[in-house]
Amino acid sequence: MTPDIKMLPPKKLIGMSIDTSIADYGAPGLWQRFMPQVKSIENKVGREKYSIQIYDNLFSYSDFHPKLIFKYWAATEVKSFESVPKEMETLELPGGKYAVFIHKGTMADFQKTLNFIHLKWLPDSEFELDHRPHFEVLDDRYLGPQNPESLEEVWVPIK
Repeated sequence: MTPDIKMLPPKKLIGMSIDTSIADYGAPGLWQRFMPQVKSIENKVGREKYSIQIYDNLFSYSDFHPKLIFKYWAATEVKSFESVPKEMETLELPGGKYAVFIHKGTMADFQKTLNFIHLKWLPDSEFELDHRPHFEVLDDRYLGPQNPESLEEVWVPIK
């Protein structure tokens, strides 16, 4: 699994967020609230959805534990913040360099992808993690969390 190295321009996103952890994972409930509201978002750019994780400190895979609290977002890109639905928030995703991997499989298989990225690829690469949001892009190739043919882009901030 070789990533593409991409420069991401800053993006404006509108969505919903929660503070959560892997031990008390609130993402499925957040997506259940977010998806029916997507149609109320004006000025969308594309149909992609963003699954975003923001950590208070520089993410360290070796220090990660199931009770670590992080900010989780379900969002979509917009051209502007002129019209924000009442239940939604805005997020400016900073630009920068990212390693972009493709995860194929179910959500249960996602840990294997993360293990490869953080335990194999990153230590063997010329890069190190940067302190910016980590995210996944869910486009038309994403067929749902239980579908083994589902594809999603995994964006890892690097420097």
